[in-house]
Amino acid sequence: MKLVKFYSDGELSPIKVSSTEETVAEVQNLFFEEQLAEEQIILEIYSKNNGQTSEVDELRLDFDRIYSRKQLNKKVLLSGYKLVDSSVYQNDFSIQTILGIKNEQRYLNASFKGYMLLIPRGTNIGGAEPMLFASLKNENFYLLNKERSLSPESKFKSILSWIKGISFKMFSK
Repeated sequence: MKLVKFYSDGELSPIKVSSTEETVAEVQNLFFEEQLAEEQIILEIYSKNNGQTSEVDELRLDFDRIYSRKQLNKKVLLSGYKLVDSSVYQNDFSIQTILGIKNEQRYLNASFKGYMLLIPRGTNIGGAEPMLFASLKNENFYLLNKERSLSPESKFKSILSWIKGISFKMFSK
């Protein structure tokens, strides 16, 4: 028996099963499939990219979340960030990020590959969750954790703090 989601006039259809054990087994199977999909995403994120790109129809993606390598390099030039392979990150990603990737892959009927991170330069990678990108064709990247953004204000603030740091050093000498 296979449980199928079926909606009729906004109501759930009655599901007939032959036994309680069969129902429990089917529910456990559904949960196992969901957990397996999430674990495959996590495994892909923490694995080295090896130049893989996602096979996805870019026209179906949210245009505001697609960045070219050139755009990312311009945005992070003075902001103190760098684009690296996601395998260097050793902290956990939020549940919202993993579930968001899983839902988006289902919606697009695709599998994201070649995960990259935008992280602060230096040795300390910890702190807030970094911006996570999937590699697309033609040196494009898709921002996966959409709650994060590459806003111009953050770059401007970084430049101002950099200038303040330089001026403080000059005046202190």
